[in-house]
Amino acid sequence: MRIKKLTKREAIVLAVILAVAVGAFYLWRDLHLGAMKNVPLPDIIVEDIEIERVVNGKTWIIISPRAEHKEGVIYGTSVDITIKDPNGRNTHIYADGSTFTRENNDITLTNGDGTMTEKGKTYDMQSGFVEYDADTERWNFSKGVTLSSENMVISGDAGVYDTRSGDCYITNGGTVTWTN
Repeated sequence: MRIKKLTKREAIVLAVILAVAVGAFYLWRDLHLGAMKNVPLPDIIVEDIEIERVVNGKTWIIISPRAEHKEGVIYGTSVDITIKDPNGRNTHIYADGSTFTRENNDITLTNGDGTMTEKGKTYDMQSGFVEYDADTERWNFSKGVTLSSENMVISGDAGVYDTRSGDCYITNGGTVTWTN
């Protein structure tokens, strides 16, 4: 079998076709990255990060001077969270530390201190440990919790706030103080 030598023109055409095919492959791959679910992120550390994400119809803005991604969980320090609800409820929480699970949008906060404003009223919260379950939209407080408004302070060891129903209660007993 005899091998035919390519002419200069045929070699250029073949090189151009090959370059276009490689370029088309990379373009197709880049355009379809959004369709991939749970793309694994490498373990990374980011400084001065601001994340905006919509969870259950609410806009969450999370700011941290340092965040680390490790095995599907994002660990943040000195976290500042703002939650904007389309119904007019706005929440701002500061915490010493946090975790955010990308898979289910759950959040934990250490030493949380927050304020919620709704219909012109302001409610304050302090807790040693806070867990947010995105599926149930419930905030679980532990290691001490104090919830207060203009004329009432509720405190105890643990509590729950259900954002869907608006119910808030202290578990394991607590104290309620009213002022005029």
